[in-house]
Amino acid sequence: MNVHAYILKLLGICVMVSTLSMLPLQSLQAEELVTDLSDHLVAIESNFTGTEILLFGAVEADSARIRALPRDIVVVVRGPNEQLVVRRKERRAGIWMNAKAETFTKVPSYYAVVSTRALNLIADDTVLSRHEIGLNRLKLNEKRDKTSNTEANFKTSLVRLKAKDGLYHEVPDGVTFLGDTLFRAKISIPANVQVGYYTTEVFLFRDGKVIHAQTSPLYINKSGFERFIFNLAHRQSLLYGILAVAFALFAGWLASILLRRR
Repeated sequence: MNVHAYILKLLGICVMVSTLSMLPLQSLQAEELVTDLSDHLVAIESNFTGTEILLFGAVEADSARIRALPRDIVVVVRGPNEQLVVRRKERRAGIWMNAKAETFTKVPSYYAVVSTRALNLIADDTVLSRHEIGLNRLKLNEKRDKTSNTEANFKTSLVRLKAKDGLYHEVPDGVTFLGDTLFRAKISIPANVQVGYYTTEVFLFRDGKVIHAQTSPLYINKSGFERFIFNLAHRQSLLYGILAVAFALFAGWLASILLRRR
């Protein structure tokens, strides 16, 4: 073996040893989330008036120094997407009528953000927009790169109406740390939510950057007689229509009999 080949081999061994020696240090700096929900299934019955879901979790770190570092938790809950058309009413010739309209193709039916503090104190707008964290950072259209001023005005109105119905909200102090690693948060589910598949995303922030993230499923579905009617209407619409007409005829016939007796 010549001198140059020996030197190159020695340098390769040194690089390998230095890389292996760095692995324990990197593992000490790693932080991971472990989260779960108190309920992964919300059953909607006739007396459903809303509920609260408890999210709890911990930040795993192998070093006490890492566990003591300041960090933030942001929880984002999104409902099934839907397509909505927002129309603006204008008064023309003394009559209020629909004028301009804007179609949004990717509107979460439910959207909630719960965090340890205000979002602008956790990270800058670029990072938050990348993950669509915050009501004003939602991307409600799938195939548009830029947002016009007109679309922005319609988007603001849409978000405002959703918030008025209790379907969109932000809670800047909704996540509470219990010590250095344990945390919990309450997520309010209103009575007028849609059924379907929901996602619960938990982000771990430190120094304005996302260190780790985890996603958990949440299902909201009807139960009991309401579920039977819902499934019948959506899966067997013809039978549902026939039964509805038959029930209406029976109700009318029964009402006429009772009125005759009086």
